[in-house]
Amino acid sequence: MIFSGCRNEPPAPAKEEATRVKTVIVIPETISIPIHSSGILAASDEMKLSFKAGGIVSEINVMEGEKVRSGDILAKLNLSEINANVNIAASGYDKALRDRDRIKNLYEDTVATLEQYQNASTALEVAKSNLEIARFNLRHSTIKAPGDGIILKLLVKENELVSAGYPVFLFGVSGEGWKVKSGLSDRDIVRINQGDSAIITLDAYPGIRFPAEVEQIGGIANPLTGTYEIELSLNGSGYRLAAGFIAGVDVFPARRITVLKVPVGAIVDADGETGYIYIVDESERVVRTRINIVSVTGSFAAISGISGDRTEIVSEGAAYLKDGMRVKVVN
Repeated sequence: MIFSGCRNEPPAPAKEEATRVKTVIVIPETISIPIHSSGILAASDEMKLSFKAGGIVSEINVMEGEKVRSGDILAKLNLSEINANVNIAASGYDKALRDRDRIKNLYEDTVATLEQYQNASTALEVAKSNLEIARFNLRHSTIKAPGDGIILKLLVKENELVSAGYPVFLFGVSGEGWKVKSGLSDRDIVRINQGDSAIITLDAYPGIRFPAEVEQIGGIANPLTGTYEIELSLNGSGYRLAAGFIAGVDVFPARRITVLKVPVGAIVDADGETGYIYIVDESERVVRTRINIVSVTGSFAAISGISGDRTEIVSEGAAYLKDGMRVKVVN
């Protein structure tokens, strides 16, 4: 009796407490996952204007940002050397013409040979070609506006020595059309095609969404950035736009995939394109499940790797859970 009175009763097992969480029901959706990027606004038709021949710039008649009309004279070279070349070529042509005529008369009188006459005729053709080259260089020693447009960039100044073909102006043709140039990674470039729709946002016009379309897709990576350039066309009618505006780009590929859209807070231990979520089973316990992160937009993520038509996942409190823990839903 003494021993039995002093014996301790074994403690009752501690009752497992349920962790309070919030959940959300997700169902598969077939959507087009947008591709996010940034870019630069540019005129739809840009060209670099330069001189055909090298020389010293004597006149520049416009400034950056100035609008010009078709045919306006934008810049000129000092023509001293170019005019001298024209005179040399003209004198050479006149001499070759006289020589050919003289040899022709002698040939008709059987004094000169056929070979001499043919050589004189060839020399005349060469002199004529040299004169045409000199006159062509003279005509293109003045830069004229190829159409109505705007001077986007001025690359030289007066009295500078420029070589043949060196860009003097970056010229944008006026019109309603604009384009955005953006760089995409290799995993994104394979998802889009010409004609895919897009939305452009500009810092200059907050809240305005400009509809756009993929017009060109680069076929080679930029060696400096490793990205592939795309061009998107948009209509800026009714808005004052300027080349160089910073643009936000959202491209919507035509190819659609099936994903689940979940709150970003539901994903734990994310590492690049993978992560984990907790699924609530019928016994009110959580199952730690590996998922693939397809994209993240705002506070939601598109994921894949889960089967089923309806799935209840932990949306708040996932950071405090472990696999198999009991939970209490307090939605």
